[in-house]
Amino acid sequence: MLTTFNNFTSEITFSIASEKDLIDAFRLRDQKKLLLPAGLMFPLRIRSYFTWSEPSGVYTYLVYKNPNWDLPRAVAFKRFDRTGESTGRLCGWCHAYGSSDEVGMLSVAMNSNTSATYILCQNLRCIEKIEEAAALSGKHPEKWIDQLYQRIGLFFEGILNYKQE
Repeated sequence: MLTTFNNFTSEITFSIASEKDLIDAFRLRDQKKLLLPAGLMFPLRIRSYFTWSEPSGVYTYLVYKNPNWDLPRAVAFKRFDRTGESTGRLCGWCHAYGSSDEVGMLSVAMNSNTSATYILCQNLRCIEKIEEAAALSGKHPEKWIDQLYQRIGLFFEGILNYKQE
């Protein structure tokens, strides 16, 4: 895990050495749903986190590594089909506002009977939205990026520590 400093901001960067390491970052439950993007070159150097959607758009994948974690962690989100009129929503991670086409419900299977649902940016490009908003307002994004990292870290802690009652 490397942390680079750029204009007084700290940014999480990390590498994944091989396709096997990338697959192993996912929970076993999510590995069954995994469809890697074509053309990945390893070692994979990641800035903040890595995300992609499979071609049908049903699953969106997230790979993230907190500085205090030994290895990266990854999860498969299932996208809910939008029905009805488009409405405005607020992302729970970056607090960006957007239509239900941009910000919507993504679920994570906790076990075979339970899923947790989150209102998030559909493409999980929260870091980019924070940087764009900060640039437009002339403010420094570091505080909001740190909060995003905390929220993503807490999300992973929650799904990995889930115990059925």
